[in-house]
Amino acid sequence: MSNRLRALLTSFSPAESAALLRALSDLESGSPRQWLLLEIAATLGPAQPSRRIQVLAWIADKVGIAPLLPVLDYLHLPGIGLYRHPATILGRCARQALDDAALLLVAFSALLAGFDRLPASRQFVACLLLLLGGAIKYWRVRKQHPDDADTPPIEETLPGAEAALGLQGLLLARGNSPAESLQLLAELRTVPDKALPRLTTALPELLPPPPVRREYTRAALACWVLAILPALWLNGWQWGWILTVLWVAGLAWIAHRRKTFVALTIGLALFSFGFARIAHLI
Repeated sequence: MSNRLRALLTSFSPAESAALLRALSDLESGSPRQWLLLEIAATLGPAQPSRRIQVLAWIADKVGIAPLLPVLDYLHLPGIGLYRHPATILGRCARQALDDAALLLVAFSALLAGFDRLPASRQFVACLLLLLGGAIKYWRVRKQHPDDADTPPIEETLPGAEAALGLQGLLLARGNSPAESLQLLAELRTVPDKALPRLTTALPELLPPPPVRREYTRAALACWVLAILPALWLNGWQWGWILTVLWVAGLAWIAHRRKTFVALTIGLALFSFGFARIAHLI
């Protein structure tokens, strides 16, 4: 492993964590979560943004904070567990899209290989699956999840984050006693991740809103493309369908960490190939 890659995978330093938390707080401007992130960042000392911090902040600005939770968790960013619930919901949607794409791709690739179709035919089918299947997936996700405009607005029960005197002011406005508010803040500054459950109970407005339809759509289409796009190149080889199966099986293992789904993927490929070979010989 190169030194550069090792540096990218190393946990954040306190200065990097402070810089990233401040950048993420800007994305939460106007919500109580802005003060929460700033409160944690203040305990980490001066901020020092590095190149990877700038990249992660840019990605978070484009796709949101919740989709980055696995990366930020791995790099031990304090307080990021606040976004675990929306990240879990989006992850479920993404895995469903990945599973659908994987099984369809494996079945069609192995079936065409069993019928001795040319690699170009397998590439063409993969392209159709990418475009037509992606369009159907897009339609299904949008139909399954309501439009953002259909979501009822949340009633404002607190002063705006800009008008409040920090997180303590929001806790007091929510009806918590001064002593309890100070205790919660002290715990947050000491052990942020352990303090989150009590803090969100005392101030439910800290919880991120559920994902909106565009986030579901983005997660589903990203995984659909991720599964199928490499097959356009892999299926161009004579035995490229085997590489496609291995690629999909690897994605299945990363997504599920379960041998059963990997076995299902490989078993479907073998069944489709064997069925096509028998039908072709007959």
